[in-house]
Amino acid sequence: MRARNAFAALDCPQPTNVSREGTPTLDELGDRFEEQRAVLGPLVRVIEEAVGDSSWALIGAAALTLRNIDARSPNLEFMTTAEALESLAQMLGVSSKWGRGAYVAAERLHFMRHGVPVFVFARPTFHGRYESLSPLDIPSLWDARELIEVNGVSVPVLPLEWELILAVVLEQRSRIEVLQAHFAEHGFDNRLLTRLLREGRVEKDTEESVWAVVEGRA
Repeated sequence: MRARNAFAALDCPQPTNVSREGTPTLDELGDRFEEQRAVLGPLVRVIEEAVGDSSWALIGAAALTLRNIDARSPNLEFMTTAEALESLAQMLGVSSKWGRGAYVAAERLHFMRHGVPVFVFARPTFHGRYESLSPLDIPSLWDARELIEVNGVSVPVLPLEWELILAVVLEQRSRIEVLQAHFAEHGFDNRLLTRLLREGRVEKDTEESVWAVVEGRA
């Protein structure tokens, strides 16, 4: 009964807007976010109930799009703890599966809502060519989450400084470029970036590459 009710909530998409100074509403972000917009609000309500006090966040391209950064993907992607993922799986009546893709290894849920692929990762490890990052093991990352109000719910997203570190480790050139442009216009949190690099235990070459991007030397 609980699983049926949880999915019923996801079957009732509502118009979704972002209320945040300096950031356009999702209506202004164009058709590329149309499907995700219809699913995000109801889905977040279900995730909030499932995860309780566990750490979680919207990640990937959708999290960047909410902050008016050009990143395109059909997916909605979330990250949380193993316990929260198990609770969500039980609520939705779906099974999780461990897998390792090109960039990420994690226990995961995958389901579709209104044509939108949804992925939820538990304690993911992101693998680059030379090193790996485990975001659940970086305390400052979770302390620095930003809450974006979307249709009456607060959606936690990770700081853009983290998104840059991850993009450098994964060698995602196009994402590095859009983040560099954003930092050049809006600035960045020097202290937070320092803490994330230290707690993430990145290699010296990676750290130097990250600073070169934000300082406009890359």
